[in-house]
Amino acid sequence: MKLLAVTPLGRNRETSRLWIETRRLEALGFPPGTPFSVEARAEELLLKPAILAENHVSSRAVHGGRRPIIDLANQSYLRGLANFPELKITGWFERIRVAPTRRAAAILQSRRLAPPFRVVEAFAGGGTMTAALAGNEQFRVQAGIEIDPTYADEWQTAHPNAALIQADIRAIETSDLPPFDILIGGIPCTSHSNLGRAKKGLAGKPELGDTGDLFIPVLSLIRDRMPAAIVFENVPSFGSSLAGEVIVTHLERLGYHVFSTILKPNADWGEVEDRQRWLLVATLDRPFELRTPAVQCQTPVSVFLDPPDDARDEADARRIAVTIEGLRAHEERHRAMGHGFGFSVLTGNETRIPVIPKSYHKVNSGPFLQTPFGPRLLRLSELQRIRGHHLLTGHYATGVEILGQGVLTRVFRAIFQQLEEHICAHDPGIAPSSSAAHGKTSRAPTESAHYPVFGKGGFGAK
Repeated sequence: MKLLAVTPLGRNRETSRLWIETRRLEALGFPPGTPFSVEARAEELLLKPAILAENHVSSRAVHGGRRPIIDLANQSYLRGLANFPELKITGWFERIRVAPTRRAAAILQSRRLAPPFRVVEAFAGGGTMTAALAGNEQFRVQAGIEIDPTYADEWQTAHPNAALIQADIRAIETSDLPPFDILIGGIPCTSHSNLGRAKKGLAGKPELGDTGDLFIPVLSLIRDRMPAAIVFENVPSFGSSLAGEVIVTHLERLGYHVFSTILKPNADWGEVEDRQRWLLVATLDRPFELRTPAVQCQTPVSVFLDPPDDARDEADARRIAVTIEGLRAHEERHRAMGHGFGFSVLTGNETRIPVIPKSYHKVNSGPFLQTPFGPRLLRLSELQRIRGHHLLTGHYATGVEILGQGVLTRVFRAIFQQLEEHICAHDPGIAPSSSAAHGKTSRAPTESAHYPVFGKGGFGAK
C-alpha cells in the first residue's frame, strides 16, 4: 500500500471534484488512457482498472513524457464524501481507495455527537475538574491519567466506575485509553508559574523544566484521537508562553476552533478567591464562546468559615505561633531593605482573598485568619467551601495540595454547562440540561490553517 495524498475534496463550479495527478499512478496500474471503474461505498470510493468503463485516466504533457490524471466530477460517486473536509488517497496495485481522513471523520462525528459525552481527564490530580461534572448526566467520566499515587487514589475513589491510568503521560499509548469525546485537564504549571520559573531558573525557557514539555504528548494524544472538544487550564502566563502558543497554533492546524481567555473569578464569577487561570476550549464542529456572568464577588470570606470555637481557634493559633513570629520578623527585615515580602491576615470581612497555594500547609505565606488568640491557618473544611469541592481525604496536607493545584469547581461547572449547551445545540432534538452563560476571544482557523490546499480541483490540480 502507498499513500498518494491527503487533500481536501476539490470544487469545480460549486460541485465536488476529485482530481489525482501524479506519475505514481502508472506504477499502480493506471497509465494514461486506462479505463477504470468506480465503486461508491457509503463513505469511500474504490477505483479499479476495467476493460469497459466510462471513466478513463487522462494526462497532461510534462517534461519527459505525460503525467496521468484521474478526474472525477460525477456527483453520484462523490455524494458520500461531500461532507468531509479532507480525504486520504491510498493505493495498491490496480486499486485506489479514497476515504475521509481520521480527523475529517472526527469533525463530522462531532456534528452528530449525542450525550452522554465521554470524558477523559489528563493530569487528573484529585479530581477538582471532573468534580465540576458531578450531577450532570450529559457527561460520563471514562478515565483519568495521574502519576501521583496519593492523588490517583483520591480520583479513583471519586470515580469508581472509571479507569485510572497511573503513569507518566509520556509513556502512555493512545490505545491504552478508552473511547472518549472530550479531553480535559490542567497541564502541570510548575515550570510555567512565576514561582516555578524563579525556583528552577527557567526565565524565558519554562518548556525546559521537568514538566515544561508535557504539552507535547498531550498534542500527540489529540492528533491520534481527535476528540470533539478539549478543555485545558493553566496559570495565566502559560497562554503567552511558547508551549501555550504552540498548543493553540497546532490545534488550529488540526482543524479545531480555539477559544482562550483569562478567567477572573473574583471580578467576573463572584468567587472570593482571586485564582486567575488561562482557559482554552477547542471544538471541532464550530467556534465556542464563553459567556461570563461579570459578577464581582460581594460575599465575605466569613461565609466560608467554620463557626467560632474558642478552644479550637486557640489550639490552631498556638500551633503556628512561633512560625508566625518568624514570618513577621522576616517581613520587617525585608521591609527595612526595601523588599516586598509580606503575608496576609484575614479578618473575615474580605470579599477578595489571594490565591491559596498547594504549599499552604507549610505555613510560609498565608493567607491566615485572625482570631482572638492570633492568626491561624484556614481549615480543610473552609478551603473546600472556598473552592467548591468536597474532598474524600481527611488528611490536611494532601487536601491542601489537591485543592492548591486544582480549579475553582463552581466556575468550571458553569463552563461545562455552557460547553454542553454548545455541543447539544448542533441538534435541536437534544435538550441541554442547563442554561449557559458569555465570552471573550474566539479564534476560528481559516481553510489554509485547517488543511493543505492543492488547488481548486484537488490533489495535484493546476
